[in-house]
Amino acid sequence: MEPIRSKNPFRPAFGASPTVLAGRTDVIDEFQIALDEGPGSPGRSMLISGPRGMGKTVVLNELEDEARQAGWLVVRANPGADLIDRLVRTDLPNLLVEHDPLQTDRRISGGGIAGLGSIATEVHDRYQPEHSLNSLLSRLTQLLGERETGVLISVDELQSIDIEHLRTVTTAFQECVRDDRQIAFIGAGLPIGIKNLLDHPGTTFLRRAQRIDLGPISSSETSAALRETVESGCRSITQPGLHRLTGISQGYPYLIQLAGYYAWRHCSTKTIELADVEAIEQRVIKRLGTQVHQPALRDLSDTDRAYLQAMALDIGPSSTKVIADRLGKKLSYQSMYRHRLLDQEIIVSTERGFVDFELPYMREYLSSTLM
Repeated sequence: MEPIRSKNPFRPAFGASPTVLAGRTDVIDEFQIALDEGPGSPGRSMLISGPRGMGKTVVLNELEDEARQAGWLVVRANPGADLIDRLVRTDLPNLLVEHDPLQTDRRISGGGIAGLGSIATEVHDRYQPEHSLNSLLSRLTQLLGERETGVLISVDELQSIDIEHLRTVTTAFQECVRDDRQIAFIGAGLPIGIKNLLDHPGTTFLRRAQRIDLGPISSSETSAALRETVESGCRSITQPGLHRLTGISQGYPYLIQLAGYYAWRHCSTKTIELADVEAIEQRVIKRLGTQVHQPALRDLSDTDRAYLQAMALDIGPSSTKVIADRLGKKLSYQSMYRHRLLDQEIIVSTERGFVDFELPYMREYLSSTLM
């Protein structure tokens, strides 16, 4: 008899790569082509943006894996006060020690004990902290270029990086590009954060990077990923159950994992039924509110929140004129709040004069906070 695997194959943790990746093959294919094309390919500098839970970190993980499979080294420039210090003192020197055959200078420091034929040596590390990020990265890409591989610099949560740190990293990257080195840069972050960074005069070079704006995954790709993930855990799912689970997920990568996770937990047999999916729907929506909607709304002004609460009264797209009436404001006055929420990708324009929520179940979350 085929064993039932108890381990849940769904992974609803932010940044965790799913068992089965839904969609995003176009982004991965574009990066694979860029690695093959060589220096100068536009796909070697990418900025990946999208709302919370849209799978930015997962895509970044996948692109890192593609680079590793091609023999490239991956350097993660994680935002933090010690970013440049880590790169210059630890990360790059460690890689150079591993990959540079001339990484040490040895000199005889004294004779050995007579009769043993041994010689004492001192090892002097060539890569000391006084080296700059430019020089270390240049040397590393030179070495790897001789082997037809290169370096991928990746930055997650790009909106959190210090602007001077970003300037230092991109300057070093640009120097390698100018020298025709094998190097790539991929940053991922929230749309408004990336926009603010690119508006800064110190990030001119990144404005020419290829922009990848992640959106919802198609229904067919969502359904296929859910079914394949269930089957990877030695279970099956009925067609009605799969159809409902696909509908709950709405093509939203985090929801695919979250809904699948709870449906798997609720099921006590080898087959996930429609009843299992229906039983967990409200729990999924509530968890999404805590994990995604609450953080997305945290930094909004009271007026921005009031705008969204006015939208939540509708069952579908909201008229901007009706919203202005509900707020007791002129139509021209509310437009600046609409633009701000559009920039942050919390709402989306559906047609002229109408807006709707960008994130799934935002209306339900806001409605529950009014009660």
